[in-house]
Amino acid sequence: MNPFDQIADGYARHRPPVHGHILRRALAGWPTPVGRALDVGCGSGVSTLALTEFARERIGVEPAASMVAMASEVDPGARFLQGTAEEVPWPDGAADLITAAGALNYANLGRFFPEALRLLAPGGALLVYDFSTGNRRDSDWLSRFIGRYPWAPSEARHLDPEILAREANGFTLHSAEQFAVSLTLSRAFYLDYMLTETNVAYAVRQGGSLAEVRAWCDESLWPDTEAEILFPGYYALFQRSV
Repeated sequence: MNPFDQIADGYARHRPPVHGHILRRALAGWPTPVGRALDVGCGSGVSTLALTEFARERIGVEPAASMVAMASEVDPGARFLQGTAEEVPWPDGAADLITAAGALNYANLGRFFPEALRLLAPGGALLVYDFSTGNRRDSDWLSRFIGRYPWAPSEARHLDPEILAREANGFTLHSAEQFAVSLTLSRAFYLDYMLTETNVAYAVRQGGSLAEVRAWCDESLWPDTEAEILFPGYYALFQRSV
């Protein structure tokens, strides 16, 4: 079972608006809008929708059928296809920009980068980015949450700009950065957001109850109605070198 099938609806409705902040940061020095952007591993389409100001045409690619179905509701102006990062059902050289937001942690990089070269038009760019689970500054709540509901083993690999640069055969690193995005979120939104995390889906697959997870989060979370939440993230922007 794809770990995201169980949380497609939550991904569509309760993910924080981090993508746009990262895209503006990463593409500040790149000529936009491009003609066509291909969003690999687009999930429920939130990351694809964030590309609106950077591309005249948006195509999202996602392996989980439930996410593809939800994505058309999230971004009705984009086109969505079912496919993997290693095998994208799109013609050669038909993308001016490829983005991958947290998707390559689940991909075979040795197969993905040649596929990205196939898909990119001359002068095209590949932007890989991700952000970690958001947490309140100086709070131990997230560590307690993960302690109670651990991440599933071996579902994803760690990536950062240095690792990606070593793996990106055929590409030249244009720019990269590690940073934190700060957002003020309501307590209610943050609680709903936490229930979209893959450790929660794993707990449910192991026989747990989503209602029990929600109840524990609601009881243990800080009482403030809103808080500043920090999302550690990175981006690596590549351009074709072949």
